[in-house]
Amino acid sequence: MVTRKIKSFTLAELIVVMIITAIVVGMAFSVLRIVQKQIHTIQTNFEKTSTLALFEQKLWQDFNEPHTISYNNASKVLVMISEMDTVTYSFREKYSMRNLDTIQLKITPNKAFLKGKEINEGPIDAISLFTATELPDYTIFVSKKNDITFFMNQENGL
Repeated sequence: MVTRKIKSFTLAELIVVMIITAIVVGMAFSVLRIVQKQIHTIQTNFEKTSTLALFEQKLWQDFNEPHTISYNNASKVLVMISEMDTVTYSFREKYSMRNLDTIQLKITPNKAFLKGKEINEGPIDAISLFTATELPDYTIFVSKKNDITFFMNQENGL
């Protein structure tokens, strides 16, 4: 009988292949972790942008309904009073509130205006809000048109 040698890989060759495979798999997992972090960052930014857009839209709606709008810079509270409803916006250190609804974003009032002049408290017709801590270069400016009843209801008229 003739003995034949079976062709196979040596132990050293198998170890080299396993080391190369481990390196490739490790690199693949590293890339996967980086991609997951990027996706998480994109999701977070999308959620912040969506929340700010919805907040801005609701603020525009509230601002342009027939309300008496007043702002107090010391307490950072915006109050909109109408015959049917009262809407209160509170701007806190780490969050903001619309009545009892909490917006988990830091929105800071920048300036309040009445007839184009900056004021610290009292009736207003425009407000600028700062959101740079959440999204850079994103500011909100909301204003309303004053009708004649606004000027008639003031103490000194026009």
